[in-house]
Amino acid sequence: MISIGIGGNIGSGKTTVAKELVKCFEQNKYKVKLVDADSIAWKLYKQTAVSGNRSIIYNKIVKTFGSSILDKKNEIDRKKLGEIIFENKKLLAKLNKIVHPALIRQINTALKSKDAEAKILDAALLFFWGNKINVKYRVLVTSPDKLKVARMKNRGYNEIEVKSRLKQQMQESQMEKSADFIINNDSNLNALKNKVKLLYEILKD
Repeated sequence: MISIGIGGNIGSGKTTVAKELVKCFEQNKYKVKLVDADSIAWKLYKQTAVSGNRSIIYNKIVKTFGSSILDKKNEIDRKKLGEIIFENKKLLAKLNKIVHPALIRQINTALKSKDAEAKILDAALLFFWGNKINVKYRVLVTSPDKLKVARMKNRGYNEIEVKSRLKQQMQESQMEKSADFIINNDSNLNALKNKVKLLYEILKD
């Protein structure tokens, strides 16, 4: 089984790369599974215990950041939470301490399971976590900041929000040091797809 981690900052296009790589494996008859770190994290935020009570992680987050981060259904509103933590490194570190241990465990469990010939991990924090994540290859998706901002604005964020989040994230120059492959997403979607196809041809062997 081959396992490939795709990482990069917001707006870099890492999720597009992950999905296109999955398609490449599927088109060549591989049994492939996409492991989405963000989806796993979201379930940790929302999940309830068997008793019907909120999860330990939910309770710790609300206790730490207050009820103002909740929506009308008393679920954690990740946009509201993001507005708080991405302005304050200490608060971001507190959230990471609450969520990351369980998140990393669940990601590695998904990667180790024998339910596919290829596992593609989509994880923004792949390089931040380093060797805590058990993948064979690490792929970094880079992009000019102006394109990251433009892409995120199309998803409803404003320029100030995007730049604030980018400042909190790991620099691409740091991530490059531990990347096995680097894809520069500096053009259009067709160009990116061609780069992913080339990556697939290298990795499949």
